[in-house]
Order: sequence, then C-alpha cells, then structure tokens
Amino acid sequence: SDGTKRGTLTIAGSGIASVGHITLGTLSYIKESDKIFYLVCDPVTEAFIHDNSTADCFDLSVFYDKNKGRYDSYIQMCEVMLKAVRAGHDVLGVFYGHPGVFVSPSHRAIAVARQEGYKAKMLPGISAEDYMFADLEFDPSLYGCKTCEATEILLRDKPLDPTIQNIIWQVGSVGVVDMEFSKSKFHLLVDRLEKDFGPDHKVVHYIGAVLPQSATIMDTFTIADLRKEDVAKQFGTISTLYIPPRDERPVHSGMAEAFGSPGAAVKPNTSIKWAGPKLNIVSACGPHEPDVIAQIDTHVTPEGFGTEAKVPRGVQARSRSSCRSCGRALRFGEVRAEVCEGRTC
Repeated sequence: SDGTKRGTLTIAGSGIASVGHITLGTLSYIKESDKIFYLVCDPVTEAFIHDNSTADCFDLSVFYDKNKGRYDSYIQMCEVMLKAVRAGHDVLGVFYGHPGVFVSPSHRAIAVARQEGYKAKMLPGISAEDYMFADLEFDPSLYGCKTCEATEILLRDKPLDPTIQNIIWQVGSVGVVDMEFSKSKFHLLVDRLEKDFGPDHKVVHYIGAVLPQSATIMDTFTIADLRKEDVAKQFGTISTLYIPPRDERPVHSGMAEAFGSPGAAVKPNTSIKWAGPKLNIVSACGPHEPDVIAQIDTHVTPEGFGTEAKVPRGVQARSRSSCRSCGRALRFGEVRAEVCEGRTC
C-alpha cells in the first residue's frame, strides 16, 4: 500500500534509564501526536509523557493479566493503537527500551498499519543491550557478539559459541508464556550454560538502573554459582546475562597473509582481556604503542586536509593547518598558534 490514508503510526522507545534515555526525536512526537499509547517501566517516565503532551494518553499495561498469555496481551495492545490510527489520528506508541527489541506489538502494529494503507515508522531508542555496552564497557565487535533470548536457546537448541561474547535476554522467565514468572525454568538454562562453557566460566548478571537513586546491577558469578538458591532468586524479569568469550579463536594464517598485513590483522585483540565485570586493557603499552604516541606532537596535517570542507554561515572555521606566514604544514602542537614554533619562517 502507498500509505495515503489519514491516520499515522509512529513507534518510539523511552530507553531504560528514566526520562534520560528519551531522544529529542521521540520528545517531538510526544509533543505533537494526537493519541499516545505507552508501555513504560517507571512512573517518572509515565508522568513525563503526560506532562509533555496535549494528547490523550493510554497505559497499555492494563492488558497484562496474571492468567493471560503475553501473546494475547500484545495482540490487544497492537489493536487499540491501530483502532486510533483507523480513526484518522496521528498515533504514537512508546515502549521502554528500544521499541523494536523484544517488543512484539510494535512490529505487528507497523506491519498491519502499512498493510491497511497507513503511514507507519519506528524511531530508535536505547535498549538494555546499549545500556550494557556502556556499563560493562565491552565492544560487541571485539571477538563478535551473539544476542539471543533464553527460552529460544533451549526450545530450538541454538548453539552458543565460547569464542565470542554472548548476551542472553529474559533469563528470569525461561519457558514462561504468561505473567507467572515464578514458574521460570532457570535451572534448565544453567544446565545448558554449563554444557557449553563449563562450571567455572564467569558470567555477569546485568540490570541497568532505571531511576537515579537505584543501582545498576553488575554481579559476576561462575556458572556453578547460578545453581545456588540465593543466587538464582536474584534473577528476575529484567535480568540479562553477559557471557564473555572463554576461548580465543586462532587467526587463519592463510587469510591473514591474503590481507597483506598479518600483524595488523590480529592487533585489536591483543591488549583487551576479560578482568572481572568489565573488559580491561591489561597491556596498554607494548613495544609498538609508545612510538605511535610519541609521533603525535610531530604529526603533520596531510596535504589538502579540509580544503574542500565548506563552513556553514555563522560557524567558526577550524584552526589553520598551515603557517599563516610561510605556508608550511603545521605539526599538531603548533596548530593553535597558527605559526611555526620559534617563527623560523
């Protein structure tokens, strides 16, 4: 469909940390939409939505019920948003975290709206995973990273690779399809982790802080520890598990040679190792790094650098990269003065 009917649907995320993760783009839609439907995890964010909107605001959590399947709740959340779109309103759906990550009604609502001829789109938000990247200070591109949901791993027997970083979501609701989270089969997940990583491998239980006065949880346990009752009961519906790599996959020597620089191909992994709840640079300066650092003060700006850049009206231009007297390219330490050191020119 061409999306020409009157109603519109925008799906946005409120992030995890209360209010602080709401983007300027999402805020603009909160201010401008006719109808707002939200599913957020704290009262401060709920109040923020009401305070910054003139729209009718509706809390989607009313569709949750202890004895109702979560899938049925999501269908109903989706349908009430679509009903408002069909009535010709500019509708905003706000979901905590990223609205496209572990949010079933958002994807369904967008698909149905477009199918019926309405304009629909999703705005990015900050997910629990994004929050985790910052708090645990690891780079998902280092070694590689796999994200998966706990029940899905067990139900479909999905492999976990011990040579990459693994993030497992919803570890506190394993096998639960309704709101009875006390029925979680957490021990089955522990069985699987022990099989793939062994009992002594360390993992991190993570929950990002929602309110300023609450603490971020970053607790390190061995997989064997997860069998202890006092540890297992700490895992809830918003718990996420980070599993650092146990092994380092060897470099494929033939491919490194094909790249033409076998040494450079392996450098990124040599200095960053797992050290407790965070990745730690354990050898920041080997034989190569001091030489590179020493070259900063004598670094010469590449010829032609910045000559094609157009400075917008009202914006101050960057510092000169050549001496205003003789035209010689300035070293890094000379740029602020805009002249050669000692005025040798």
